[in-house]
Amino acid sequence: MNTTTSTSTVRRFFGLLGWILLVPSALTALGSAWLLASSLNFSGEMQTAQGRVVGHHDSFVGTSTRRGFAQQSIVEFVASDGRTLRFTDSVLRQLQAVHEVGETVTVRYPVNDPSSAEIGSSGVLKVFIGSILLLFSGVGMAIGWLLLRLRPKPASATSVA
Repeated sequence: MNTTTSTSTVRRFFGLLGWILLVPSALTALGSAWLLASSLNFSGEMQTAQGRVVGHHDSFVGTSTRRGFAQQSIVEFVASDGRTLRFTDSVLRQLQAVHEVGETVTVRYPVNDPSSAEIGSSGVLKVFIGSILLLFSGVGMAIGWLLLRLRPKPASATSVA
Protein backbone atom coordinates (compact mmCIF):
# COMPACT_ATOMS: atom_id res chain seq x y z
CA MET A 1 0.00 0.00 0.00
CA ASN A 2 1.26 3.40 -0.92
CA THR A 3 2.07 5.69 2.07
CA THR A 4 0.46 8.63 0.27
CA THR A 5 -2.82 6.70 -0.02
CA SER A 6 -2.56 5.55 3.61
CA THR A 7 -1.91 9.10 4.86
CA SER A 8 -4.77 10.42 2.73
CA THR A 9 -7.19 7.83 4.17
CA VAL A 10 -6.14 8.56 7.76
CA ARG A 11 -6.38 12.30 7.10
CA ARG A 12 -9.91 11.93 5.71
CA PHE A 13 -10.96 9.71 8.61
CA PHE A 14 -9.63 12.15 11.24
CA GLY A 15 -11.23 15.04 9.40
CA LEU A 16 -14.61 13.32 9.17
CA LEU A 17 -14.50 12.26 12.82
CA GLY A 18 -13.47 15.77 13.85
CA TRP A 19 -16.37 17.38 11.99
CA ILE A 20 -18.82 14.73 13.31
CA LEU A 21 -17.85 15.74 16.86
CA LEU A 22 -17.42 19.47 16.30
CA VAL A 23 -20.66 20.43 14.53
CA PRO A 24 -23.22 18.65 16.78
CA SER A 25 -21.27 19.73 19.87
CA ALA A 26 -21.34 23.36 18.75
CA LEU A 27 -25.10 23.17 18.11
CA THR A 28 -25.64 21.55 21.52
CA ALA A 29 -23.55 24.30 23.13
CA LEU A 30 -25.77 26.95 21.53
CA GLY A 31 -28.91 25.18 22.75
CA SER A 32 -27.60 24.72 26.27
CA ALA A 33 -26.44 28.35 26.41
CA TRP A 34 -29.96 29.41 25.43
CA LEU A 35 -31.41 27.10 28.13
CA LEU A 36 -29.08 28.59 30.74
CA ALA A 37 -29.76 32.16 29.68
CA SER A 38 -33.51 31.67 29.75
CA SER A 39 -33.40 29.80 33.08
CA LEU A 40 -31.23 32.44 34.72
CA ASN A 41 -33.20 35.17 32.93
CA PHE A 42 -30.27 37.26 31.79
CA SER A 43 -32.73 39.35 29.81
CA GLY A 44 -34.42 41.01 32.78
CA GLU A 45 -35.21 41.22 36.47
CA MET A 46 -36.87 38.24 38.18
CA GLN A 47 -39.62 38.41 40.77
CA THR A 48 -40.72 35.66 43.14
CA ALA A 49 -44.13 34.94 44.61
CA GLN A 50 -45.89 32.15 46.42
CA GLY A 51 -48.23 30.08 44.28
CA ARG A 52 -50.55 27.17 44.84
CA VAL A 53 -50.80 24.02 42.74
CA VAL A 54 -54.41 23.91 41.53
CA GLY A 55 -54.26 20.89 39.25
CA HIS A 56 -52.24 18.70 36.92
CA HIS A 57 -52.07 18.52 33.16
CA ASP A 58 -51.82 14.91 31.92
CA SER A 59 -49.70 14.05 28.86
CA PHE A 60 -48.10 11.09 27.21
CA VAL A 61 -44.42 11.05 26.26
CA GLY A 62 -42.31 8.76 24.16
CA THR A 63 -42.68 7.03 20.81
CA SER A 64 -45.88 5.46 19.53
CA THR A 65 -44.64 2.03 20.61
CA ARG A 66 -43.35 3.10 24.05
CA ARG A 67 -45.65 5.70 25.50
CA GLY A 68 -45.38 6.84 29.10
CA PHE A 69 -47.72 8.85 31.28
CA ALA A 70 -46.46 12.24 32.49
CA GLN A 71 -47.85 15.24 34.39
CA GLN A 72 -47.21 18.96 34.66
CA SER A 73 -48.31 21.06 37.62
CA ILE A 74 -50.82 23.87 37.05
CA VAL A 75 -50.04 26.76 39.42
CA GLU A 76 -51.96 29.89 40.35
CA PHE A 77 -50.26 32.95 41.87
CA VAL A 78 -50.71 36.68 42.37
CA ALA A 79 -48.20 38.84 40.47
CA SER A 80 -46.69 42.00 41.94
CA ASP A 81 -49.17 44.10 39.91
CA GLY A 82 -52.11 42.37 41.66
CA ARG A 83 -53.21 40.13 38.78
CA THR A 84 -54.01 36.49 39.53
CA LEU A 85 -52.31 34.32 36.92
CA ARG A 86 -52.35 30.61 36.19
CA PHE A 87 -49.66 28.70 34.30
CA THR A 88 -48.65 25.16 33.48
CA ASP A 89 -45.11 24.37 34.60
CA SER A 90 -42.71 23.85 31.69
CA VAL A 91 -41.16 20.69 33.14
CA LEU A 92 -42.99 17.46 32.30
CA ARG A 93 -42.45 14.74 34.89
CA GLN A 94 -43.05 11.07 34.20
CA LEU A 95 -45.56 9.05 36.20
CA GLN A 96 -46.73 11.90 38.45
CA ALA A 97 -46.22 15.56 39.12
CA VAL A 98 -43.75 16.42 41.86
CA HIS A 99 -46.18 18.75 43.60
CA GLU A 100 -49.54 17.74 45.07
CA VAL A 101 -52.72 19.73 44.41
CA GLY A 102 -53.00 22.39 47.11
CA GLU A 103 -49.25 22.50 47.78
CA THR A 104 -47.59 25.93 48.03
CA VAL A 105 -44.65 26.48 45.67
CA THR A 106 -42.24 29.32 44.94
CA VAL A 107 -42.93 30.91 41.58
CA ARG A 108 -40.32 32.85 39.55
CA TYR A 109 -41.31 35.20 36.77
CA PRO A 110 -39.85 38.10 34.78
CA VAL A 111 -41.13 41.43 36.13
CA ASN A 112 -42.00 42.57 32.60
CA ASP A 113 -43.78 39.28 31.69
CA PRO A 114 -45.52 37.50 34.62
CA SER A 115 -47.22 35.13 32.17
CA SER A 116 -43.78 33.47 31.63
CA ALA A 117 -43.73 32.13 35.18
CA GLU A 118 -42.28 28.81 36.29
CA ILE A 119 -41.94 26.87 39.50
CA GLY A 120 -38.63 27.83 41.14
CA SER A 121 -37.38 24.23 41.34
CA SER A 122 -38.00 23.79 37.59
CA GLY A 123 -35.59 26.65 36.89
CA VAL A 124 -32.94 24.97 39.03
CA LEU A 125 -33.42 21.73 37.10
CA LYS A 126 -33.04 23.53 33.76
CA VAL A 127 -29.86 25.28 34.99
CA PHE A 128 -28.40 21.92 36.05
CA ILE A 129 -29.26 20.24 32.73
CA GLY A 130 -28.02 23.24 30.73
CA SER A 131 -24.71 23.27 32.64
CA ILE A 132 -24.12 19.55 32.08
CA LEU A 133 -24.95 19.88 28.37
CA LEU A 134 -22.65 22.88 28.03
CA LEU A 135 -19.80 21.00 29.74
CA PHE A 136 -20.12 17.91 27.53
CA SER A 137 -20.55 19.94 24.35
CA GLY A 138 -17.40 21.90 25.23
CA VAL A 139 -15.49 18.63 25.60
CA GLY A 140 -16.92 17.40 22.27
CA MET A 141 -15.90 20.61 20.51
CA ALA A 142 -12.39 20.42 21.97
CA ILE A 143 -11.93 16.80 20.85
CA GLY A 144 -13.34 17.58 17.39
CA TRP A 145 -11.02 20.57 17.03
CA LEU A 146 -8.03 18.46 18.14
CA LEU A 147 -8.88 15.74 15.62
CA LEU A 148 -8.98 18.33 12.86
CA ARG A 149 -5.66 19.84 14.00
CA LEU A 150 -3.89 16.48 14.47
CA ARG A 151 -4.65 15.15 11.01
CA PRO A 152 -1.49 14.08 9.24
CA LYS A 153 -0.30 16.72 6.79
CA PRO A 154 -1.00 15.86 3.16
CA ALA A 155 1.98 14.51 1.32
CA SER A 156 3.32 17.17 -1.02
CA ALA A 157 3.81 16.11 -4.60
CA THR A 158 7.41 17.09 -5.32
CA SER A 159 9.15 16.01 -8.45
CA VAL A 160 12.86 15.58 -8.71
CA ALA A 161 14.23 17.25 -11.86
